[in-house]
Amino acid sequence: MPENAFEFYDTVLRWVKEYSNTLNVPLILEMKFQYFNSSSSRYIFEILNVLERSRFKENYRIIWISERNDDLMIEKGEELKSLSDLVFEVVYA
Repeated sequence: MPENAFEFYDTVLRWVKEYSNTLNVPLILEMKFQYFNSSSSRYIFEILNVLERSRFKENYRIIWISERNDDLMIEKGEELKSLSDLVFEVVYA
């Protein structure tokens, strides 16, 4: 739970932008959260959007990992999956 979401996600977002525009290699992005707030949600969505706009998007795979009994995180993963054009799996740990 970063206190400053911009500070935390800005570094990640810059890396994703650079990676997605320069490298034509497979990327598996695994995401596992116990909690995230609306600021984090906005950045996660932006990361997915950057990957979707990449000319290499067919190389990307998103894995959303949730605890089997964490209905909220499962729901968030399924929601993001429905909004994404990427290969996106919701799996249970």
